[in-house]
Amino acid sequence: MQAESDSEEAPFEDPELMIDVGNEYLEMKKYRQAVAIFEKIIKNEQGLTHIAKAYNGCGIAYAELGEYEKAIEQFEAALNLSRYLVDFGAKTYRNLAQVYELLGEEDKAKENRERAETIELSQYHFWVTMSDELE
Repeated sequence: MQAESDSEEAPFEDPELMIDVGNEYLEMKKYRQAVAIFEKIIKNEQGLTHIAKAYNGCGIAYAELGEYEKAIEQFEAALNLSRYLVDFGAKTYRNLAQVYELLGEEDKAKENRERAETIELSQYHFWVTMSDELE
């Protein structure tokens, strides 16, 4: 029995791999297992990029489980770290919009979709500008 509890307390190794495992659980519709992985990352990881990704993944899992308030909390936590997300939170805003749609809160859903579109548009302009400079 001791060996089993030791394995649960094993040092946290590779957060990127753990995010991949959590995302695989999402794909397999094993949402509780995904939540457990993402929460472990949030609790143990120091890197804010990994924590932001884990909050977003955890939000997706909670949304799929119908636990919308928890999903909103997770998405908002990810958005507090949006500068560490590769898309600056655009997908997280879209995820949040979907949850608000499911709750029937169309105004909040629209607001979050518009935020996502604004970020996506600014990213598009950034990459177009950068590619023009690279030529």
